[in-house]
Amino acid sequence: MSLFSKPKVVIWPKNKSVEIYLNKKENNFFSLDIDLWVKQTEKDLEGLSLFLQQNKVASFSVLIPDNIVVTKSFVYDIKIDSIDVKEVIGLVSSAVDFSINPEYLNYSLIQGENKTIINALIYNQSKFEILKENLSLLKSQIDTYTPVSTAISNVVSKIFLGEFFLIYPLNNNECTLLLSKNNQIYLTANFKKTNLDIQKTINYAQLYFSNPVKKIYYPEILSDEIITSTEVEKTSYNENQIAQNFGFSSNLPLPVVGLISDIIKAPKDNSLTQTPKMNNKKNLLPIIAVAIFSFAVVSFLVYFFFNKSKQDQLIDTNQTSENNITPTIAQEISPTEAPTPTVAEIDKDIKIQVLNATDINGQAATLKAKLVALGFENVSTGNASANATVNSVQAKKATISSYFESSLSDFFPGEYTSDLKTTSNYDIVFTIGTNLSGSTTKTATASPTKVSTTVTPSKTATASPTKASTTVTPTKKVTATPTLGD
Repeated sequence: MSLFSKPKVVIWPKNKSVEIYLNKKENNFFSLDIDLWVKQTEKDLEGLSLFLQQNKVASFSVLIPDNIVVTKSFVYDIKIDSIDVKEVIGLVSSAVDFSINPEYLNYSLIQGENKTIINALIYNQSKFEILKENLSLLKSQIDTYTPVSTAISNVVSKIFLGEFFLIYPLNNNECTLLLSKNNQIYLTANFKKTNLDIQKTINYAQLYFSNPVKKIYYPEILSDEIITSTEVEKTSYNENQIAQNFGFSSNLPLPVVGLISDIIKAPKDNSLTQTPKMNNKKNLLPIIAVAIFSFAVVSFLVYFFFNKSKQDQLIDTNQTSENNITPTIAQEISPTEAPTPTVAEIDKDIKIQVLNATDINGQAATLKAKLVALGFENVSTGNASANATVNSVQAKKATISSYFESSLSDFFPGEYTSDLKTTSNYDIVFTIGTNLSGSTTKTATASPTKVSTTVTPSKTATASPTKASTTVTPTKKVTATPTLGD
């Protein structure tokens, strides 16, 4: 039986692109240059619509970034059973930089000792409505809209029951800090990677849980950048390793792992960093068979040449004794010329990003066509944040860098390195700084048949707070979590 009996698809709208993840082992990642946060037409979405049709995607789930849906919590120093929605809006309005619509505000009351926590989930209505309108132009049904932080907490809560912080990189400059307990998100905040002073957040967490949060999960590359004045337990994690530990393809990001299956089981040793076991022992059989065959061939050749050498030596000895002549000098054997070394093949499912750092349109598509011709399909294209005058290639591994330098050095000369950060969502990044007009490769664009039927967008479920039968006393003290990050 296949590991994934029912394929599930996750769409992750990013800034000026959309990433698509399929719950299968191969060809499970695709990226399209479509900005779903800006209003699109059916023609603009033809590429995405065609992809869903070709892969027979009937429904998919959507990951929502934590700057589109923000989680904040506030503390009352008394116990209350209900609160008016207008009062909640008054509390959360200072924590976000967009207007708040009651229909796009979900909140709940969490009771503590002599206090109540108002946990609020605030959607950016204007951005969210544009996203829903764009997705309604597709034929597929939308299963869920899930915040990135919630999907991450769904993974960690399978391992660790308690309060914890987790730092998740968004890009090369920013990361999200989330606070969670038993899969309940209490707050999210964006930070610059160069300013990860989270002590203030740790202090405010004490208001929620009576004691400071001691557990912090962080990407391996950020271990030296986290600033705290109190002693905390730091645990590093690796996204690729976590995906393997849970039985998924290693290229699936942490939020996708948390969303792609409704029920996932924790690793046996309750660790986010265990070394994965072989999922399928049958995969070893071809390797073992090749090893046995190779050993047999080598043994036969050694035995053959050894015995032949002994026979030749015996014949020479007999001839010498019979003819009484001087032994002949062994013939000098010219050494066999060593074959020219070749670069080993690499995984064709690696994630590739192509950035155009010039003012010449279509260069990223030209290079992408070259990469697709080499068998790589997980290729994302876009524009670099700044112009460049030379080509550069950054990879996570030296083997990947060497492969492409060997395969593309004539077409794409430049500096090939293996210094790409491990936190990058890609395995290799090409930055175009020169004119590639000499290439005749063109990207073929499919023209799918337009679909006149429009699917009604899924409704967003909003929490309807119970109306208070009594007015909360004005003497209550409210502690509002300040806006964190930049």
